[in-house]
Amino acid sequence: MKKTLAILLTLALLLPAAFVMAESTKEIDVMVWYRDIDDLYFNEMPYYNDLEFGITAQSGVHADFNQVKGADWTTKANLMLASGEYPDVIMHGGINLEMYGVDQGILLPLDEYIKQYMPNYQALLDADPDLAQTLRSSDGKMYQIGWLIPQNINTDSHLFINKAWLDNLGLAVPTTIEEYEAALRAFKEQDANGNGDPNDEIPLGGTYKSMVDGIVHLFSFWGVPFNERYVNINDDMKVSSPLLNENLRAALETVSRWYGEGLIDIEAVAQDTNAFEAKINAEQYGSFWRWRMTAMGTAEEISAKYVCLNPFSVNGVTPQLPRYLEIPSFGAAITAGCEDIEAACKWLDAQLQWDNMINGYNGMYEEFWKYEEDGKVTILPMSDGTRTVPGQSSMYYMDGASYFARVNMPSHRIEKTTYCEAYEAIGAVEKNSWHTLTKLITPNVEESETIELLYAEIQKYADEAITGFIVKGVTDATWETYTKTLGSLRIDEYISMYQQAYDRYLAANQ
Repeated sequence: MKKTLAILLTLALLLPAAFVMAESTKEIDVMVWYRDIDDLYFNEMPYYNDLEFGITAQSGVHADFNQVKGADWTTKANLMLASGEYPDVIMHGGINLEMYGVDQGILLPLDEYIKQYMPNYQALLDADPDLAQTLRSSDGKMYQIGWLIPQNINTDSHLFINKAWLDNLGLAVPTTIEEYEAALRAFKEQDANGNGDPNDEIPLGGTYKSMVDGIVHLFSFWGVPFNERYVNINDDMKVSSPLLNENLRAALETVSRWYGEGLIDIEAVAQDTNAFEAKINAEQYGSFWRWRMTAMGTAEEISAKYVCLNPFSVNGVTPQLPRYLEIPSFGAAITAGCEDIEAACKWLDAQLQWDNMINGYNGMYEEFWKYEEDGKVTILPMSDGTRTVPGQSSMYYMDGASYFARVNMPSHRIEKTTYCEAYEAIGAVEKNSWHTLTKLITPNVEESETIELLYAEIQKYADEAITGFIVKGVTDATWETYTKTLGSLRIDEYISMYQQAYDRYLAANQ
């Protein structure tokens, strides 16, 4: 009965919208980020363009997408912003709200438009006002539509090892870094997969510094929680940088030795996530860092061979992974180039209706999710079919209490949560999340501009230096050059800018 009523209600809502579309559909331009590993064609998706039930039909607005791969986002977004020709809507990918919203006015403040044209989103904000406050910029205004799916997790990545290979070689699951290195060496030197060829196994794989599959997470064994912005908050509530961590050199020396001995994929310092995932699916890797094993596009018979390892402690140091903080990230913005703000708002708001959020992220109703008798949603096992919907490029926003009251945790989410709980139990996740510095604090315009200018140079040099250390090794001379160069790039000022904004945040939240 509940299912029938839900369908009838949906039809009642959608059919008038379909008529509007046919008579007077409005047009907007959307620049949208998507993951490199996805193969998506937004302009062809029934989710948006179905003549009766798509977002176009519901909102009366048709979007023409300019889709940009994640690896190309920063370059193409900067070119777009410099050109002076802006799309109506920017979705995902991230953008400096202080610079392009507060200071330059390229992004519009949305508070009044949300109240006037976005009833679905306004209700979601009202469900948790404190959470909604995290979306405000330094001037107190909202220049973004948030994106959040609560997952009950605490870190991006977990360490996996192929237990089938261990069993083939008569090895136990490693519990120390020494045992782990021995296992990697056995994978390299022996026929771990049992196919008669001792040279087709790669002991340890990954990309360079992805927050999900980067080999930089190996540094966590030495208590170095590495992240893409190069800032942490230590236990004394002071901002520091993993680039200056006292244990980083020791971590690099071991990782470089492993790399030189062929224990780490030689392509790991340069390959992208697509190449990394292809090697997992070809059963080439003995170990790697990954978000989870199930619902990741890997065949079940391959996923089942791997077990999750706790990070190892080196010299008595507690391992430290970056802490994931479940607060909203950037979902969308409307630019000053938008000629019909009402249309843009209605198109975004239609996607933030409950069923549409689930459809857009997980896949269509009954194929990928269903309502139970108690009215809660069950997410069905995921498959590659979800590539026909925007997935991580969809619009989604909901506070934790509301989400878990409406959704039964799917098995792949439970898998991830289990790993996170195990890591929390041994203290392997940093106490204070670096996301506080990237999502919660609000640097003023001057601080934000300085941070971004310094970050651009620090990032460029750090990537070159760290990969160089991994490939070529570390000497006293190269390490001295490294530390001096970071100093000349004003890394102390970079840290100080974050500290100033963080101190204000702490004072305002005492």
